[in-house]
Amino acid sequence: MDLLTYKALDTGPGAPQHPSLAHRAWHGLLSITPTAVVFLVGLSLGLGAVGAQITSLPWLIVFSVIWGITLIVLMGMVARWAKHGQATQRLAT
Repeated sequence: MDLLTYKALDTGPGAPQHPSLAHRAWHGLLSITPTAVVFLVGLSLGLGAVGAQITSLPWLIVFSVIWGITLIVLMGMVARWAKHGQATQRLAT
């Protein structure tokens, strides 16, 4: 499924009227763009390189939070790729 399909699931006629927080979080995770993932991975690698040289605890906490967000986003991309294999393929006309 692509990003447009996930948007249609959230706003289309079959969308739930009052989706739960977990439902919204799941669809939000699946609709993250690949550009955002690449940016977060690059940011995490850069902060990891800086964090290895810093002993300040507050900065290490900031770096670890960003790394945790990156791992969650990467899991969302893997989940979208796994679900993509189950979807019907649309052909450009």
